[in-house]
Amino acid sequence: MSTRTPAKRGASKAASRKKSNRQSKLPGWMWLITGFAAGFFVAFLIKLTPAPIPVDASVKAVDSAKPEKEAPDPVFDFYTVLPEQEVILPEPERQPPKVATKEKTADTPKPEAKTATKPGVKYLLQAGSFRSAKDADRLRAQLLLAGQEPRVVKVTVGAGESWHRVQLGPFETSESIDQAKKVLADFKIDGLLLRMK
Repeated sequence: MSTRTPAKRGASKAASRKKSNRQSKLPGWMWLITGFAAGFFVAFLIKLTPAPIPVDASVKAVDSAKPEKEAPDPVFDFYTVLPEQEVILPEPERQPPKVATKEKTADTPKPEAKTATKPGVKYLLQAGSFRSAKDADRLRAQLLLAGQEPRVVKVTVGAGESWHRVQLGPFETSESIDQAKKVLADFKIDGLLLRMK
């Protein structure tokens, strides 16, 4: 029989509770973090281990390391065959040199036809006619950069339709008209010659 008194039993139970409380002082979230860290560490160690090499791959690697059988050196026998098949060609007949004739070829530039003008009459060269003022201004800017002096004229045609015409000039000589036509040809524009009233 135990000689313990009830007061001693109560004191021993309180002491054991204090010991158990001291042992479980770590909170639950700490155990969770520790478990995750251990799991990641194990996964890291598994990743570090090298993967096993299949036996077939190691055999192929060893086979590819072996030098291939060298092909025999080619034998060239044309040094001996060609002299035996030599053919002597006859000398070509000499022909007298041809006298150069003045024939028109496609390469020679054709003289350009000059624009016919009447003295004392002024002309305009129309580069384009647009419904949109922006398109007319765009062409005007390109022609300005090419060294011309274009102008945009707004004209109302028919049932109140507005058109914006880009014009060069006025010109009095055929040379100045032809020069302006060359500039328009660089822009792939065939100008329309207009007589000023």
